[in-house]
Amino acid sequence: MIFHASVLLDELEEKFDSIARAGFHPEVRMTDVEHLMRVPDADVARMRTLIESRHLSTFTHGPFLGLDVASLNGHIARYSAECVERGCEVTAGLGGSTMVVHTSYSPFYSREGLREWLGNWGERMGAVLAKAARLGVRVALENAWEERPEALARLVDVLPPGAAMVCLDTGHINAFSRRPVRRWWDVLGDRVVALHLHDNDGSSDDHLPPGRGIFDFPALAEILRGRDPLPLMTFEVDVDGAIEGRSYLETLLSERT
Repeated sequence: MIFHASVLLDELEEKFDSIARAGFHPEVRMTDVEHLMRVPDADVARMRTLIESRHLSTFTHGPFLGLDVASLNGHIARYSAECVERGCEVTAGLGGSTMVVHTSYSPFYSREGLREWLGNWGERMGAVLAKAARLGVRVALENAWEERPEALARLVDVLPPGAAMVCLDTGHINAFSRRPVRRWWDVLGDRVVALHLHDNDGSSDDHLPPGRGIFDFPALAEILRGRDPLPLMTFEVDVDGAIEGRSYLETLLSERT
């Protein structure tokens, strides 16, 4: 069973050996937008060689801090699209074929504001996805502030058919939604290509190793058990936490109900 560990783009070379020795593949996280926008293609190519030298694979978490492709502010929207498109280029350069993207959806818009935001989303994100497709990169939209799975499904549905898939984040479900993971899977499961695995106590997105909080990982394991192929799975914790989380999840997956 293949698991990934999350690592920052600007720390990949430094931390690669510890990730590989622990038996994980890297999911490269593009948190530092300024670094992403200035990283030379030659550096990206060198990182790809490093990953392939250990016969590992990668996918990525696209940039998101401060970004909103559908922003009601046109300047923010244009810069956000540039950053996400650069993320797609770096993903392809690293040899990856999937990039996870936050939608920047907010449940706090007025009805009128949400209608405008959704119109922007369909138009602007469609153009970003077209570039991703040309690069051979599949985009998976991640739940964050969405309280209900139907909200994320709506964001997928306004885009061209098949243009975007879904990444389910367990910690975000636990902290920002009161719907059980089974409900999320019933609505979105046929589109889920990636999972971000971490835990919390339900009040804060603390990124604890799975099993340290109250997320219903036994229910998730029941969903995943026997599924083929499995989604891409990343522990969004440090390497020690990823080792702990892997042991816990593998135990749950091996159980029979």
